[in-house]
Amino acid sequence: MDFQGIHFANPMWLMGLIFLPLALLLAIFISRAKHATFSLGNPRLVEMASGFFSFQVVPWLLRFLVIALCLIAAARPQAGQKKVEEKKQVTDLFIALDVSGSMITQDLKPNRITAAKKLLAQFLDKVQNVRVGLTIFARISFTQCPLTTDIDVVKQLLANVLPAPYSIKLDGTAIGDALVSCLGRLEKGDKLTQDKQSVVPALLQQFADKDQQSDDNAGNHQAIVLLTDGGDNASKVDPLTAAKIAASRGVKVYTIGVGSLTPTEMVFTLPNGERRGFIDPRTGRAAMSEPVEMGLLKEIARITGAKSYSAENNNSLQAILDDIAKLEKRDVSVTTHWEYQELAAYFLIAAFFVLIFDLFLEVSVLRTLP
Repeated sequence: MDFQGIHFANPMWLMGLIFLPLALLLAIFISRAKHATFSLGNPRLVEMASGFFSFQVVPWLLRFLVIALCLIAAARPQAGQKKVEEKKQVTDLFIALDVSGSMITQDLKPNRITAAKKLLAQFLDKVQNVRVGLTIFARISFTQCPLTTDIDVVKQLLANVLPAPYSIKLDGTAIGDALVSCLGRLEKGDKLTQDKQSVVPALLQQFADKDQQSDDNAGNHQAIVLLTDGGDNASKVDPLTAAKIAASRGVKVYTIGVGSLTPTEMVFTLPNGERRGFIDPRTGRAAMSEPVEMGLLKEIARITGAKSYSAENNNSLQAILDDIAKLEKRDVSVTTHWEYQELAAYFLIAAFFVLIFDLFLEVSVLRTLP
């Protein structure tokens, strides 16, 4: 039961307050009937001087006030406020972006890497309750941003990514190493890895010994979004082995093949803005990009229990990222409870002081002769 912010845990005791006024009147009448008085002097004056209310009623009022305070205390009054808690399931999401030289192919507009950067930025605005990290890779992997909740920082660092040989000097595609690098960052959470060379063997050892599990990110859902346009040709760790490591740790790997599934003419944009094809000196014909190798990407996704996608144009890539954003959306459980402070003691203290005041009146102002 609640009255203007006051909650009563045992409200049945308050029923006694209803009968207190009647009991008080009855007690006063009984008391007056028991005390016979002598009519001295003028009876009319005596009657006028001693009406229904007199100082003799005060002790009864005080005693019944004590009873009322005790009844309220027995009802356990409590004061508090409503607390609403949101328990969010956090997703640790690492993006692995291929920046190899072939990512400048222009089957996506204006090219693969620019389209991927733009649509990834929009994707980051749609995911909720996430910590996001960014790894770029070509022949080697580089963590552009460790896990963070500051999406604006991730988007800014993503905008500064350039294809090889600018961001990463060694061209190639090392998908397996990129996945292991992301797993290492997910393992460390938002802590930076001190020894970059120790990440791969440490995770491989953990995969060999399945009994060793880390609780650093217990309760967090973890996933990797891998965007690449080619097959693996430079990894020290086999991509499928990396996928099994991810699966053993409950990390899903969404794979996206960025680019056409058929050979596409490679067109480059020169510093002056001119677009020009590249002639392969071995054949004398226009150089063609390799089609996206979806077989490997589908197997990685299958092993980790995720999905694999093919993005042959900007619209399909946007639809794919929207789908992943929906899959990675976490429900927020809302818990409502009240936090109360017990007030019964204050009413008992008040009753004690009223009782003391009553006793004081009995031995002083309202003292009667024997």
